[in-house]
Amino acid sequence: MLLKHVFPFTANSHRNLPKLAPPKLPLQTDGKLHLDVFQYDMNYPSLGQCVVINNKNFHKKTGMGVRNGTEKDEGNVEETFSNLGFKIKICNDQTVSQMRDLLTRVSKEDHSKSSMFACVLLSHGEDGRIFGTDDCIELKELSALFRGDRCRSLVGKPKLFFIQVS
Repeated sequence: MLLKHVFPFTANSHRNLPKLAPPKLPLQTDGKLHLDVFQYDMNYPSLGQCVVINNKNFHKKTGMGVRNGTEKDEGNVEETFSNLGFKIKICNDQTVSQMRDLLTRVSKEDHSKSSMFACVLLSHGEDGRIFGTDDCIELKELSALFRGDRCRSLVGKPKLFFIQVS
């Protein structure tokens, strides 16, 4: 299962982590606890962009079959993220190169007026990789395009990646 490789934690893996002192909670002069420092600032003109890559048909050399029913998933994703207020961009049947180029372009856009960024990948996948229509690519390579050193206008903002693979 893909998530096992993306999040290689087990139920007890937290026991091996070093013990840290609890964070000091922010108190105002009124003596009340204010948790707003633990929240993202959502006060931007736009919620942000949601890029959906939906790969249904694959080149024979990949050995991957057609992903029947993926149009329904795409429709549900589009409706949900639209209703939330995202600007939706849908790209179907993308090669690895097209996926990389698309997300590179999006990562270089100005997101300074957006609260966050979302990306939904619908495809085949295995072992931390996702398939374009012609080959596979490491998920880390795609998500790394949105790191703070590569996408300055999303620093300090949520970058959400939803991966559905079969």
